[in-house]
Amino acid sequence: MFCVPILLLAFSSALGVKGGDTSGFDELSVRSIQFSSGHVERLPVAAIERLRSATPLPRPLTPESFITARKSLADISILTASVISDEAIDRLQGHFQRQIWGPGYVDVTDSLEHLTRRSLVPRVDVPTYPTPDPSAHPELQPMLAMVNSSELQSYVTHLSTKYSTRYFLDPNAYAPPEWIQSQFALWLGKSQTWLSENSFNQSNVVARIEASPSDPNAPIILLGAHLDSTSQTPLVDAPGADDDASGVAVIMAIMRILKANNYQGTYAIEAHAYAGEEGGLLGSQNLAKQYKAQNKTIRGMLNFEMVGYQPATSTSAGKSSTITVLSDPVPQMSTHMAQVVQKYVPTAEQRSVGCGYGCSDHYSFYDQGYPVVCVASYGPQDPELNPGYHSTNDTVDKLDFDKMSDFVRAGLAWVVEVAS
Repeated sequence: MFCVPILLLAFSSALGVKGGDTSGFDELSVRSIQFSSGHVERLPVAAIERLRSATPLPRPLTPESFITARKSLADISILTASVISDEAIDRLQGHFQRQIWGPGYVDVTDSLEHLTRRSLVPRVDVPTYPTPDPSAHPELQPMLAMVNSSELQSYVTHLSTKYSTRYFLDPNAYAPPEWIQSQFALWLGKSQTWLSENSFNQSNVVARIEASPSDPNAPIILLGAHLDSTSQTPLVDAPGADDDASGVAVIMAIMRILKANNYQGTYAIEAHAYAGEEGGLLGSQNLAKQYKAQNKTIRGMLNFEMVGYQPATSTSAGKSSTITVLSDPVPQMSTHMAQVVQKYVPTAEQRSVGCGYGCSDHYSFYDQGYPVVCVASYGPQDPELNPGYHSTNDTVDKLDFDKMSDFVRAGLAWVVEVAS
């Protein structure tokens, strides 16, 4: 993918970055990287990026492959080349060309508790949702009628063309979340959306529709997507139209439609646009930890990741779109979401695939014990996954907004069903 040049980061600081500190991400920095619930390693940024941007070695990796990978790191750190684990090499090596989703790890450097992190899989209490039933929810019909592809296209176009990059270490990384917040404020009111700051120069965006009656402690129905982008040249050009301006556009449309229909229920509804996903789920980690520390209850989280790229050749006859429901990390949530799609978007081709630890922001909330599920057009290593993913070719002209509209329909239905 990239290395973050020290001089560029120094230049960013000299420009007077609005907030946050990028010094912890230069090539000399050592980060705490979590590859699974019980596996954390300290690795230099330069080693991480060299492995991820390398030409993929044949899988499965052989003992000779691990030796080759370790030798490639010797000029960065002899110690790292000696002690880096086989799992870390397998996860990182050739990451970008292998079309594996997201960072594939969680950067826990800013988490004090990672030093004593439990090795057990988080316990997740999954609520019992009713079996999806469109006939029980006539209130959905006017909402579904408001879904339109032009709205989605306008949001993605702004995010992917107004800013040359949304990379979380860019000097102007603060600007995209400010714009997203301004749009939420138009529909929800200024008091119902805010920026949640991170240690770097990009905030998360939170938008909220209160429960009825209003209760600050009401359990939350959560919609998520990440607002940052990356490419081979992340500080110069990273349009990120599919990854993940498309997901952000979907949660924006869902919240606008819910508010336009004055929808309120027993639960609060929040939409989060996360910063720094490409750096190791940085922004979503911060929010997930805050919510856990504040004893917030989340009734369910639905994450949208790359939902816009759907080439015509991928759609079977009579199918309006492809919706992939990831099968992990909470199978019960995946099963329920698949039922929602089947009932409310029966014209969609439905797929299922595992995602792996740290593939997107829902894993940050899973790590805190919250029930989560993620949807996408295509999962990791699907042959039809966007070939422009993580590149300067991830542009708005490659997306199909009519097919993308099915994700808004599925998301609206999921919110109303989970609120039952």
